Amino acid sequence: MAHTVLCIEDEQDTGDLLQQILEGSGYAVLRAADGRQAMGFLETIQPTKLILLDIVVPYANGFELLAAFRRHPDWKSVPIIMVSADYYEPDIQRALAAGATAYVVKKPGLQDLVQTVKQVLSASASEGAAEPAAAL
Repeated sequence: MAHTVLCIEDEQDTGDLLQQILEGSGYAVLRAADGRQAMGFLETIQPTKLILLDIVVPYANGFELLAAFRRHPDWKSVPIIMVSADYYEPDIQRALAAGATAYVVKKPGLQDLVQTVKQVLSASASEGAAEPAAAL
């Protein structure tokens, strides 16, 4: 059975590309287009194996969502990869300090993101929890 990834991304084109790449790599993808939808999933579905979380989404930013997932008893140990279009060191440090597993800057093709997804899932399966990873 495929691992399910929750992808919280407001840009349709980016979300479509992420879904295509992840499904092509064998993952099932559940998408949330904004903070409200993500918070709804937090309360209504079983935890996924991984969360991809854009920093800038409507209704609740990525840092607010990260905090909500980390507070929830069922979701607090799910690996979260923060995703941003910008390499901004204060955001990277803030995300990792708040409990993000990794931080990836969106680049054309998003192959760095797929590689990070595979690494995080592999680490969480073998160790139970991955160490935070710096920006890629």
